[in-house]
Amino acid sequence: MSDYSQPEFYRFNQDSTALIKWVQAAGLTTNSILDLGAGSGIIGIELGRLLKPATVTLVEVQKEFKPHLEDNCRYFLPSEVSSSIVMSSFADFKSREKFDLIVCNPPYYLPGKGEQPQNPLRAIARSFLIDSWEILLKQVSLLVSATGKILFILKNDEQLYHSILTQIPSELANKRHEMEGLMILELFRLDKN
Repeated sequence: MSDYSQPEFYRFNQDSTALIKWVQAAGLTTNSILDLGAGSGIIGIELGRLLKPATVTLVEVQKEFKPHLEDNCRYFLPSEVSSSIVMSSFADFKSREKFDLIVCNPPYYLPGKGEQPQNPLRAIARSFLIDSWEILLKQVSLLVSATGKILFILKNDEQLYHSILTQIPSELANKRHEMEGLMILELFRLDKN
């Protein structure tokens, strides 16, 4: 996985690889993957390699990632898997398609909190606005298929977890999976019809 093309200001971390390994161990299958906040695409592309869905859609807001996403799709995604790169914020992303698996490794640093990166592009990639969770959760609830799953990889933090729980739309249920300082928040539809 170290061969992935990435911009100089960004490097994927253990969170991404932990989510990939968890999905593989869980034995999930899917026909379509949506990777929100894709960065260099490691999560969506690696899951595309492992699960062989018909489609992988990678959504990223920072234009600096686009050439890296294109290169990584070309070099790492199997030819039988169709890929789509959408340069958009998750709030503005629209799709008629419903996805069987939505994955997201969102930044969990709040702007102005903790040590801030010197590079403004890195700061954007690592920061998350407080009201972004409500918007993100509403958006994924509209995009997930009736039997689909939504997976977020997050630091294992009680305050963060309980803050997110209060914003989960009522049509979604959740499970929390903990591992080595991280958690996977799994969301799925209550009504599978």
